[in-house]
Amino acid sequence: MSIPTLPVVPLQTRKLLVNCVSRQMFPQMKFRVSGLDAKAKYILLLDIVAADDYRYKFHNSRWMVAGKADPEMPKRMYIHPDSPSTGEQWMQKVVSFHKLKLTNNISDKHGFVSTNFDIL
Repeated sequence: MSIPTLPVVPLQTRKLLVNCVSRQMFPQMKFRVSGLDAKAKYILLLDIVAADDYRYKFHNSRWMVAGKADPEMPKRMYIHPDSPSTGEQWMQKVVSFHKLKLTNNISDKHGFVSTNFDIL
């Protein structure tokens, strides 16, 4: 059985600010989900992947290449705390990942998403 990847539309698009190791991300990620089977159960998870092989910094109101990225760290996906829930429950409200925390500390075992960002 294959599980289709459903399109999810962010409510807003903003720049990502990582302001401290193992802190909550700002702005928060919020999504409106549609097209699910109302009675089926779903687990929502978030995986952050690199767009390319470069490290970036925000300078003069824009993102600039700051060199080659470090080797990718082991992947850790963030499972939404309301998972599993029915499709009906996911579609009734805006799904928020406000509890998601980011870290570049590979020994942090608290289920946070590991990133390869420069911490600002």
